[in-house]
Amino acid sequence: MEIDKIIGQRVERGRRRRGWQQRQLGAEVGRSESWVGQVERGVLSLDSVSLAERLARVLGMTVDHILAFDIRYPDAVVVAQSGRSPAVTPPPARAKAPEAESPETVLRRTFTLGSLVGMTTAFTALSPDAEAQAARPGAPVDQSVVDELRSIGASYRRSYKSFPASSLVPVAHHQIQLVTSLRPKDQPAAVRNSLLAHMAEMAALAAILLSLDLGDQEQSDAYTDFGYRIAKEIQSPELCALLLGGQAFRTSYGGDPDGGLDYALAAVDAAERGASARMRAWTHAVASEMYSSTRDEHGFRSSLEESRTVLSGPMDDERWGGISWFDESKAAAYEGSDLIRLGKYDEALPSLDQAIDRLGPEMLRHRCTAYLARAEAHAGAGHVDAACQDGHAALDLVTRIQHRETLRRVGELHRQLRSAKTASTRSLGEHLIDTRSALAA
Repeated sequence: MEIDKIIGQRVERGRRRRGWQQRQLGAEVGRSESWVGQVERGVLSLDSVSLAERLARVLGMTVDHILAFDIRYPDAVVVAQSGRSPAVTPPPARAKAPEAESPETVLRRTFTLGSLVGMTTAFTALSPDAEAQAARPGAPVDQSVVDELRSIGASYRRSYKSFPASSLVPVAHHQIQLVTSLRPKDQPAAVRNSLLAHMAEMAALAAILLSLDLGDQEQSDAYTDFGYRIAKEIQSPELCALLLGGQAFRTSYGGDPDGGLDYALAAVDAAERGASARMRAWTHAVASEMYSSTRDEHGFRSSLEESRTVLSGPMDDERWGGISWFDESKAAAYEGSDLIRLGKYDEALPSLDQAIDRLGPEMLRHRCTAYLARAEAHAGAGHVDAACQDGHAALDLVTRIQHRETLRRVGELHRQLRSAKTASTRSLGEHLIDTRSALAA
C-alpha cells in the first residue's frame, strides 16, 4: 500500500536524524531489526495506536505525521491544526429519553452520522474485524471482536495524554457509532454489556475533550448524559465514577465549586461500590481538588491522603477504565494545585517540582497543567520571572494539545503579572497572543 511506504520513509528519516541503526530503533520500541526494516520499506503496516505513539516519542515526531494524516486526509489536518471542533454532529444538549428506551435507541435518535474528519478512518482501519462485523447488521459478535474494541478503546483513552482534541473527538464519536451498528441489544448479556461499556468510555473521552480542551460545554454535557445512562444500565461502578468525576470538573470550572464537590463525592461513593483501585484513588484526588476550591483545607488533605493510601496498596489495573492514567506523579500535581487554591504558594512549589520531574515526557496534557500550576505558584510567591518561564512552557504544550482551559488560565496569569512591566512579562504576553492566533487560525 502506498501509504505504508510513505510512513516507512518518515520512520527511516526520523531514525537517520537520530543517527541510529535499525536495531537501535527496534530496541527503543521493543521490536526486532527485521521488523524496522520491513516497516521502512512499506512491507509492514503499523499495527496499533500505542506503537505509533512509541515511535513518535522516540523519533521526536508527532503521531499524525508518522501516520501521514497530511497525505491521507489533508482537509482533516487543516481542522486539527486550526483548533476548531471537528464537524461531528452531536446529540442535543442534555438529551433525555423515556426510561424504557435502551442506550442504543437513544443513540440512534440523537446521534446522526455527521461529516466526520478523515482521521477517523485511519484509526478505525486498525480494527478490520469490528468493521467487518458492522457490515453485517444483526450478526452475532465474536468475543475476539469485543476484545479488540476494548483494547483499541484503551489505546484511545491513553492517547488523551498526548493527542490533540480535534483528532480524538471524531475517533471517540465513530467508535460509539461503530458499536451501535453491532446492535448490542441483540447480543448475549456479557457481550452486550462489554460493548456498552466501550460506548460509555468513548462518551466520557469525548466529554472531557469537548469541555476542557475545546471549550464546548453544551456538547460535553450531552456526551456525559449519554455515557452515564449506559453506566447506570450496566451497573458499572468504574464508569459511573469516571463520568461523575469528569462532571465535577466541568461544574466547578463552570463557576459552581459546591456543585463540583457534590459530584466528586458522588464519584467517590460510586467508586467504593466496586471500581478499580486506581479509579478509587483518582476519585479521592478529584474530591481533594473540589474541597480546595471550596476553601476546605481539612477536606483537601484528608482526601489526598486517602488517594495516596489507595495508590500504595495492590492495584488491579486490568480493570482501569479511566482517561489517561493516575499515579503518584499526578497525585503530587493535584496536591500542588490544591495548595495554590488555598493560597499556600510556597508550600505548593515542591509538590509541583516533584510532579514535573516525574511525569513522563509523553504526558503532554498533564505536564501542561503542571507547568501552569507552578507558574501560578511562582506568581503567588512573587517570583515573576520564574512564573513567566513556566507560562511559556505551558503555552508551548497548549499549541500541541489544544487545551483551551490552560490557555484561559495563562491569560489570567499574564494579567496578574503584566503590571511588573518586565521583559519577561512582555515576552509572555507576545507568546500568549501568538498561541491564541494559532488556535483560532
